[in-house]
Amino acid sequence: MRKNAVIIKSNPHGLILMLDPDIPFEELNQAVADKFASAADFFKNANVAVTFRGRTLSIEQERMLIDTIVENSRLRILCVVDERKEVDEYYKEAVIRALDKPASAEGQFYRGTLRSGQVLETETSVVVIGDVNPGAQVVSRGNIVVLGCCLGSIYAGAGGDGSCFAAALTMKPMQIRIADKMARSAIVKRTVTGDYPLDPRIAYLRDGHIQIRTLSSDTLCEYLG
Repeated sequence: MRKNAVIIKSNPHGLILMLDPDIPFEELNQAVADKFASAADFFKNANVAVTFRGRTLSIEQERMLIDTIVENSRLRILCVVDERKEVDEYYKEAVIRALDKPASAEGQFYRGTLRSGQVLETETSVVVIGDVNPGAQVVSRGNIVVLGCCLGSIYAGAGGDGSCFAAALTMKPMQIRIADKMARSAIVKRTVTGDYPLDPRIAYLRDGHIQIRTLSSDTLCEYLG
């Protein structure tokens, strides 16, 4: 196994893993296991965010590495942080819009990936820090923001509020509903291996129809207008 295949650094939010870009993934995964097993007593029961650097990973590979870290340490991984500037800007923009409600309104965060058969239902706006896999559902009486890949079903404005919206960094839902309007995806075969590119989009009602637009300042102005 290559020496220094994995280097662990800390930042104010958690851990940064510097990954060797060239070795086979199976070897890299084992290196992560060995590194965290040897430092398990040091990490104890900390709650952290994790950032991967040095190597492009698929969604499935990220999940495998997270599972390996948890199995070989006492850490609790809250989320995976992407440090790319454009992603961070979309995160902030989406979160601000999702929770930009009157003072009496509330919002919540859900950390983790929703897998097939899981249903997240909430009376408030919700920000999902993770993916919504095929067969999973998110139902909210408010707005929905998915800071990840949305491949399942989402239902915003479940109480009939047509002013609500849904947004995701990758918007490929099997079904999307806003208030009493519904649209289905034309995608037949789906993948959870990260093959879909980053393409932040927002969905909202306009003239009685669901519009899905690229998430940008111009789109937000149209939505607000």
